[in-house]
Amino acid sequence: SEMCIRDSPKTPKPLLCDLNATQSIIHNMNVIGQPSDIVAASNTAGTNVINWGELNFPPLLRVMHFRLSELQGPVKRFVLTIYLSFLLVVIVLIINFLSVIIQTKYFKGINVFYSILNFFIFIPAAGFTLYKGYNGACRRPVEKVTIIWYRVCQIILCGCWLGFSIGCAGPFDGWTQIKHLKRQHAGGAKFCIFLTVLEALGYTAACVLGVIGVLVISQVSEEEVSSQFPMPSKV
Repeated sequence: SEMCIRDSPKTPKPLLCDLNATQSIIHNMNVIGQPSDIVAASNTAGTNVINWGELNFPPLLRVMHFRLSELQGPVKRFVLTIYLSFLLVVIVLIINFLSVIIQTKYFKGINVFYSILNFFIFIPAAGFTLYKGYNGACRRPVEKVTIIWYRVCQIILCGCWLGFSIGCAGPFDGWTQIKHLKRQHAGGAKFCIFLTVLEALGYTAACVLGVIGVLVISQVSEEEVSSQFPMPSKV
C-alpha cells in the first residue's frame, strides 16, 4: 500500500499514512530492547508480560527480577510458596539474633558472632534458591538445568532447616534448646523459650514449604507456565 501522499512539495500537508503500517511501527518500537521472553509473551493475547530486564529484588541490591503481580494461577501459587519460605528464613534469622543476644548471660557470647555470620550465609543461599525456582518456573523455554539447580539447592536448605529446627548447636535454637532454657529461672530465659519456639516453628515451616516446591516445580514449569507464557506461533 502507498505509505505517504503529498499534494505539493512547496505546500506540504500532514502525511496520510497507512494505518496497518503505523500500528506495525508502533508495535516494533514497543518491543525494541526487550528480552525475547517479553516479546514472546507480548505476541500472545491475554497473557501477563514478565519484564526480565527489570532488576528489582531484593530491595536496594536489585540483582534479579521478581514480581508476583506478573504471575497468575498455579505458577503464582508456586512462586508465592518459595517466596514465603525465603521470608521465613529472614525472619527466623532476625529472631535468632535477638534470642542469642539475650542468651549471652547463660551461654557463650561467641554465638552472637555466629548468628551474624548466618545472615551472610543463609540469606544469600535462600535468595539464590528463590532465583532459580522463579526462573525455572517462569522462563520460556523451560530450562531443565535451572530446575535441577533449584531442586538441589532447595533439598540442601530443607535439610538445614530441619536440622536447625531440632538441634541446639551453636547459635541455633531448635526444639531441644527448650529443655536447656527451662533450667534457667530468670524472666529472660522464659522470653528466650518463647523466641526459641518461634524460631523452631519458622524453620519447620520453611522446610515444609521447600519440600512442596521441590515436588511441584516440574509440573508447574512444564504444564502450567507453557499455557500462560507460550512461545509465538511461526508465521
